[in-house]
Amino acid sequence: MPSLQSLYGLELIAHLARAPHGQPLTLKRISDLLGRTVSYTENLIKALKTGGLLERQQGAGRGYRLSRPAASLCAWEVVQCFEAFDEGHRDLAKSTKSAESRSVAALGAEASLKRRALLQAYNLGHFGQ
Repeated sequence: MPSLQSLYGLELIAHLARAPHGQPLTLKRISDLLGRTVSYTENLIKALKTGGLLERQQGAGRGYRLSRPAASLCAWEVVQCFEAFDEGHRDLAKSTKSAESRSVAALGAEASLKRRALLQAYNLGHFGQ
């Protein structure tokens, strides 16, 4: 299950994707749309900018917009801005001594890989519709 931050990040991307003609949205507007505080929204924006998904527009029409079309984004790219993919399950499955612990670690590894594949397959292009 994606974290709460990841879900708000996806919602933020959806609002930007729906902005008419790709117009940027101000921090305050995004905050209002999400129903979150400005400082919380700033943290979301910072993570998405660091991940290369958002850019800030200066000048009269200032605000934030997607750095590329939503159709070229997948949910995995957004989630990665907020969560580290845990590849440690595989290592744990190999290094754990008991069969039960190895089985649980292998289950965790498989779940992580399936989650990643699902999020990579989920294209965000429909957010703009």
